[in-house]
Amino acid sequence: MTDTAAEFDLTAKRMVWIEVKFMGMRSVGDQVAEPVEHKVRLHVELVDIPEFQRLFSAPVDRDGNPNPNAEPPATPERIKEWTEMRDVDRAQALVTDWRDVKAGGQTVPFSAENLAKLMRVPNFSQAFFRSAYPMAYSALKETRQGNSEGSPAAGAESGEPA
Repeated sequence: MTDTAAEFDLTAKRMVWIEVKFMGMRSVGDQVAEPVEHKVRLHVELVDIPEFQRLFSAPVDRDGNPNPNAEPPATPERIKEWTEMRDVDRAQALVTDWRDVKAGGQTVPFSAENLAKLMRVPNFSQAFFRSAYPMAYSALKETRQGNSEGSPAAGAESGEPA
């Protein structure tokens, strides 16, 4: 077993590279579009708990009513801040660089303006905020539901008689 312990520095920013996978559609020529999984890497800060709560914890419920258990508390000021904060603002508070972002085959340089464009790509924002960042924040490796390949047929590889 490999030792994965690393020296901890309380004062260091927790900067990590994460992979964001999101679904899109791809068409070649006049062919019908097919689903495709896109991947980009983002350099993000794993912010402290109060900042995480500010960026991710809604002070209102699904009906827009103040949530009495909200952290930070659901004050009128906090509700106003939350409703005015866009996904682009949240992303700009977390992302400092990227890899694997291209336009017309050319690498796109990281900038606030280009990050805003990426945040508008269908399915990207959800993949980043609901999956990739929370998994990194929780220090979890990605797990997929089910297997990508079926079980081996009966026989020597499966351990069952053929």
